[in-house]
Amino acid sequence: MKLFRSLLLIVACSFRAVITDCLPTEKKAIVIGASSGMGREIAKLLSKEGYNVGLVARRISLLESLQKEIATPTFIKQIDVTHPSARQQLQELIEKMGGLDLMVISISAYLDNRNATAKNEADFNPQKTWSEKERTLDVDAKGFIAMADVALDFFKAQGSGHLVGISSTSGQRGVAYSPEYSAAKACTSYYMEGIRNYLKQNNLPVKVTDVVAGYVAVEHSRLGEDPSAYWEVTVEQAGKTIVEGIKKQKQVIYVPSKVWIVSFLLKHLPDYIYNNYLSWL
Repeated sequence: MKLFRSLLLIVACSFRAVITDCLPTEKKAIVIGASSGMGREIAKLLSKEGYNVGLVARRISLLESLQKEIATPTFIKQIDVTHPSARQQLQELIEKMGGLDLMVISISAYLDNRNATAKNEADFNPQKTWSEKERTLDVDAKGFIAMADVALDFFKAQGSGHLVGISSTSGQRGVAYSPEYSAAKACTSYYMEGIRNYLKQNNLPVKVTDVVAGYVAVEHSRLGEDPSAYWEVTVEQAGKTIVEGIKKQKQVIYVPSKVWIVSFLLKHLPDYIYNNYLSWL
């Protein structure tokens, strides 16, 4: 009788293990900058892909409204990426969610030196205050890396994960009317490239994706007014392109896809051509 019970227990445990392995595991993603623009759209699309989504931004009211639009479980956290407590707050969110598989960082403190009434590229005002310039650098460079570093530490310890960061064509080369923004976005792109190389050299199965965005109709954009805007897309179009690229685990995603042409030109054109004709790109 004891032998029969032991055999029955072994069979039951084995069956339970098989069933547990077959059950789909919950996918968990955090979107930093989910209150508006591309981040908001990405969060909605990831929920449709079955992710439990952590929504992070400074504007809590917008996160609460987004939470109502998402069917899958969501977690909201008000974080200012420039605040000293931001890293600890992000760690707390990861713990609350029970882990993390995907981190998307879509943050921007865009700075444009052109006048609001600018009609051409020569009509700009370079007299932005240092506090405005510093804010751009603190958010787009220092804040980005602070958040990415938390995710990467978790992914390396876990042995898996995917970091996605939104950069810009402005980071491919210095832009005359927004040099601080160019510098910050270049920082994020080169940071992600360096991290990706480090992970590969150390055989760590963590993915890193750089999203090189062109003109996307987000809050700070001047689309419709800017004569230099080209191949502009909506946040819905951008979000779809980004999520499809995430699913394919691409190293670089261009938004829109044909922006790779601009990226190539920016990296390879001689200075005299770029400076005289194309520094508005």
